[in-house]
Amino acid sequence: MNLSMFDLTGQVAIVTGASRGIGRAIAFGFAQAGADVVLAARSVDAMNDTAAQIRDEGRKTLAVPTDVRNVDQIRDMLQKTLEAFGRVDILVNNAGGDSGGGGYVLDMTVDEWRDGIDLNLNSLFYCSKIIGEVMVRNKTGNIINISSGMGFGPFPGGSHHAAARAGVINFTKSLALEWAPFNIRVNSLAPGYTETSLPAKLWKEHPESLEALLKNVPLGRVAQPEEMASVAIFLASPASSYITGETIYVSGGLITTVPPRWTDYCRQQRAL
Repeated sequence: MNLSMFDLTGQVAIVTGASRGIGRAIAFGFAQAGADVVLAARSVDAMNDTAAQIRDEGRKTLAVPTDVRNVDQIRDMLQKTLEAFGRVDILVNNAGGDSGGGGYVLDMTVDEWRDGIDLNLNSLFYCSKIIGEVMVRNKTGNIINISSGMGFGPFPGGSHHAAARAGVINFTKSLALEWAPFNIRVNSLAPGYTETSLPAKLWKEHPESLEALLKNVPLGRVAQPEEMASVAIFLASPASSYITGETIYVSGGLITTVPPRWTDYCRQQRAL
């Protein structure tokens, strides 16, 4: 195989949520593969640290503070991208995660539901539509949406996030069909349990939780962000040129998305 098929030299990529975790790893991985990278995130200091690392790799980068729930900020970020680079080839819709609040449906407020959907689903629509309009005009592009294992099955205690992540998977399929005539590929990457800062803190404080969830992971460990970045590089590169509308589940063979604590919750409910 010609390994140059994984080369991203000459490409301009926008990565949202690029200040930490999987987004940071993807942005840095793209730079190592030769791309110039636009970073969009709300955490300015962390985003600037990522930008400095990318410059150390000899790549050009632009860091734009952006809340992907705000359409005007997305448009501003796109404008700055075009002014700096003149083009955009790749969009990674990575921003998302814990919107705060939530829990089981009877304990969840309407605002918490809306916040979860807005952060983890609506934001992808906003970015894809606004940035995708440039790709449609140029008749070329590549969009990678970050979903989650929660999009593949039930996730009691986080139904707002599960619904949003499932929506991402089907939005990916629909957009791939709509934009295939414009030579735009749209795929999704669904990470399994990954050692980013927030879950790592939780697992350190509650090692029994990590031990329980690893019983459902045949490979017996959680992933590192760089393992997600490697799949994103594949999806962004010519090596995946005949793949569109697909979701790659990078989970270590995860058996079930139902969290280990669900059994304890069921026992508590039966006792009421």
